[in-house]
Parts: sequence; C-alpha cells; structure tokens
Amino acid sequence: MTVTLDVKGLEDLENKLSQKFSDRKVALYVNNALTIAGRYAVVELKQAAESYRDTGATVNEITAGKPRLRGGVRNIKIGWSGDGTKQRWRLVHLNEFGYTRNGHTYAPRGIGKIRSSYDEMQPKLKELEAAELRKLL
Repeated sequence: MTVTLDVKGLEDLENKLSQKFSDRKVALYVNNALTIAGRYAVVELKQAAESYRDTGATVNEITAGKPRLRGGVRNIKIGWSGDGTKQRWRLVHLNEFGYTRNGHTYAPRGIGKIRSSYDEMQPKLKELEAAELRKLL
C-alpha cells in the first residue's frame, strides 16, 4: 500500500519561483520542500499505526521515497518498505479496510486509521511545503 503525496494549490508560488530562478533550481527547491513534507507524513502515519501496534513491524517499515516528477507533477511516495523481514506492506490493506474470511467480516482495531490520518494531515502538508518555498521569495 503506497500513498502518493501530491499537494495541490501551490502553482502560483511555483510560478513566482520560476520567474526568479531557473527551472533546475525551482525543481531542487520543490524537491526539498516535498522531502520535508514527506518526513512529516511519515511521522504522522507512524503515530496513526501505533494505535494497532503489535510487534511494531508495521510502524517501523513506513518510509518516504525520493521526490520524483511523474506526469509533469512533482510528488513523493510514502509507504511500507517491504525490505524488512516482516514485509508488512502485504498486511496494511487488511488493517485499513478489513477483510472477509469464511463468510465472516472482520474489522480490525486499526480500520481506517491510515486514511483518516492522511486526510487530517493534508492541510498541514500544504502549509509546510508553502512555508518552505516562501522562504525563497
């Protein structure tokens, strides 16, 4: 399960930066702002996953990727590494959405925690990224 952070509404700020700096510098600054927002998102998701922590493998494997340009938009992926011995990325969707086994529906105690955390952090992510970019103007 991977969450892509794509903070919209900063186009005006990026346009002002592109008037002041080269495209390469703007990309560098936007990547830096996305990295900071990604670190914040990882901390928030770890706090959300703490509510249903058992061994801690799900919490420990949450990672932020590198900022990339995809479809003309710079974004960063947040997810579970899968490199760890537990490979919790395979189980995260079961905790998030619940599951059905042998005709019985199960709703784990962590159901919906990741999505609600993501929805709550969106304004803060936008604010963090905008503050980082405004430092340059």
